[in-house]
Amino acid sequence: MPQQMDSDYTIQTQSTWLSPAWQGAYWKFLACACFAGINGVVRYLTKICPLGILDSEPVIMLFQNIFGTLFLLPLLQKPRFSNLSTQHPFLHGIRVLMAVLGIMLLYKSFKYMPIAEAIALSFTGPIFTVIAAWLVLRESMGINRILAVLLSLIGAFIIARPDLALLDKNSILGWVVLFPIGSAIALAWNKIITRTLAARGETPQILATYLLLFMTPVSLIPAIYDWQTPEPHHWPWLIFLGVLAAGAHFSFGKAYALAEVTFLTPFGFLKFFLSAAVGYLAFSEFPSNVTLWIGMAIIFLSILLINYKISLYSTAKRFKSN
Repeated sequence: MPQQMDSDYTIQTQSTWLSPAWQGAYWKFLACACFAGINGVVRYLTKICPLGILDSEPVIMLFQNIFGTLFLLPLLQKPRFSNLSTQHPFLHGIRVLMAVLGIMLLYKSFKYMPIAEAIALSFTGPIFTVIAAWLVLRESMGINRILAVLLSLIGAFIIARPDLALLDKNSILGWVVLFPIGSAIALAWNKIITRTLAARGETPQILATYLLLFMTPVSLIPAIYDWQTPEPHHWPWLIFLGVLAAGAHFSFGKAYALAEVTFLTPFGFLKFFLSAAVGYLAFSEFPSNVTLWIGMAIIFLSILLINYKISLYSTAKRFKSN
């Protein structure tokens, strides 16, 4: 009997961690890793590059989108235009506009503040994401989920303390903090629209391809007004940005096709820690304040809380089926 119970527990555990929700979490982790790499490259090009910086965020985003689209095309199962048809062009258009605005504001912030600080401030975004998911998508907000999201937001707030940057007159950041906060609001709406499109049957390939393909002409407009021709030493980095962008957007679309926005929200905080690691390894930028570790512990607790709820659900479902 104990052996049978161990076998049942193993099967239950495997089914939990291989459920569509947790598969979405794994894809979200991969997307966060790619975005952390993008943040590091943009910081390098706009602030650090010893051979000469590329001082135009719209130009960087333009070539990132061009190369990202080229690298993404082979991921399509059947690369024909018929596979890219959609019944929701308006939603795709709004999604692209929100993405362009959000990315431009975030890249702008990398010019004025370390990566970790900019990313930390951008985590005001989940507040808007969760509220919008509840109001627009009618996603469930049970006690466990609300508590988990609140814990994640508290952890991010302890790390970021955006209130100090906005209210302290002696803060060196000042109005610059509005760049990542504005970026967070725009990208939050991008997430909601992504989930809406995925629920209406849009595939991850279509979600990623439309985003990169149509972000190119949209980002061309501000790039023309702020044009700077890339130097030879910029091109390898711009190509690498395209690789990372293709991986990030495909993984992002795949994650939100498998899981709800509210469930994936706590995992988005991994981007802060991955970006902080990139900042430390590449630029010696790392927040050593003890509040970082306190915030990390609280966020980790929220993830355990969600996992506990899913485990209970899987157990109940298994007993019901038996």
